[in-house]
Amino acid sequence: MVEVSQLAKTETGCHVSIAIQNDRTSLKQKLTLPWKMPKKKILKVPHQLREVNEKAYEPYVISIGPYHRGKDHLKEMEGLKVQSLSRLLECTNQSVENCILETEAMVEEARKCYTEPLDISTKEFAEMMVLDGCFIILFFMRTSEEICSYGSLISSSILHDLALVENQLPFFVLCKLLDIIVGFPTNIFNMVGVIDPKRLLISEILAVFAESLPGLKVDTTYDDNSIKNIKHIVHLLQANWRPSNKAMDEYNRVQPKDGEWPFIRSATELREAGIEFQTTEKKKNERWSLFDFKFEKVEEKRNEKRSLFDIKFKNGILEMPKVIIDDQTDSMYRNLIACEQFDNLEQAFLTDYILLMDSLINSGKDVELLCKSGIIDNMLGNDESVAALFNRLGDHTNFSKYSFFYAQLFKDVDRHYKSPCNSWMAYLRHKYFNTPWALISFLAATLLLLLTVLQTAFTISPWS
Repeated sequence: MVEVSQLAKTETGCHVSIAIQNDRTSLKQKLTLPWKMPKKKILKVPHQLREVNEKAYEPYVISIGPYHRGKDHLKEMEGLKVQSLSRLLECTNQSVENCILETEAMVEEARKCYTEPLDISTKEFAEMMVLDGCFIILFFMRTSEEICSYGSLISSSILHDLALVENQLPFFVLCKLLDIIVGFPTNIFNMVGVIDPKRLLISEILAVFAESLPGLKVDTTYDDNSIKNIKHIVHLLQANWRPSNKAMDEYNRVQPKDGEWPFIRSATELREAGIEFQTTEKKKNERWSLFDFKFEKVEEKRNEKRSLFDIKFKNGILEMPKVIIDDQTDSMYRNLIACEQFDNLEQAFLTDYILLMDSLINSGKDVELLCKSGIIDNMLGNDESVAALFNRLGDHTNFSKYSFFYAQLFKDVDRHYKSPCNSWMAYLRHKYFNTPWALISFLAATLLLLLTVLQTAFTISPWS
């Protein structure tokens, strides 16, 4: 507005040139200053992701950290936080004043982990970290009987809320609180002779969510440096939900380096080209369900489960692990995808998996086919709802075409689909064999043609 006003006062433009020169000087100074995108540990979900399904990022019953603090429907659970802190302090002979005092020393560092200006005093921020952090520690360290005392609905709702990317505390805060209360008795946490508190907390968090995320690695080998690299709970889950070592070795061996690969057709179209779909499940009754949690000690057999991302195509068969789709799937996947989008896209395995499923699923008929093949267990009941879920999970997300995990698989499937023989069979099935009546009509016509040919042959060359 200043430049426009000065332009009205003079025809020489001298004021304008001075203003522009000043702006140029200011810009030139800015160009000399180093600037980096601020690396926050706990980001707000971008608008373009949130607008697709805002409820997927909102806590049900409990707030962790400052973003959702003070919302009316979450206030009731503040009493549970106080109760958990009271019990923890009682068992550890710690005072709340000492906890807050030691926590205040890291308030400034913790504030820098969040993106928005936080209108909270240092003391309030420290109290929030103590309440929320001690609740998380006690929640994951408790026995299954104690967890069940909350009631199944509250327990599953809390677990849902702890897996939201905006509903987090920096992981170093949890580690610091563990250092403060390291003298807790063994009858609560049952950890003597196992591993140190930080590693146990990590393994317990992973063990709880392992029932929901097929192939989640329950890692107890974290060293001090790797623990420092954990941003928060959702980041911990995202970093440990990976393809198996065997699948990673195969990926590194065959991954196209040029970033060139085609998209594949839908499941029904691939079936018409002769591609079969099979599940990798060995037991028909074995099920993986989001938030079907079991609180038990970490066992080695957990790590033997095939990862959801271990998908292979060989001899015309696309083999995929079973995935259960229920009313928690959308929220869980969206928050993990958001975490991947904030982080390194070269390790965005869930984003790549959703791209694959989005390619396979265009309608309820594709979901029906995958359900019959044992690949999808539809707990929503409506095939169109599952199709819509997968078609929208990838909205406004980015992926790297050079590190896309299923690039070679897409090339192999597309090559099979486009082969002349398979394309001809696909056309024949789609044109003539798409319904039982069409098949019957084709067989009847073929039989009639054969009889006509035989009759003509006998007429021309009758037997003597």
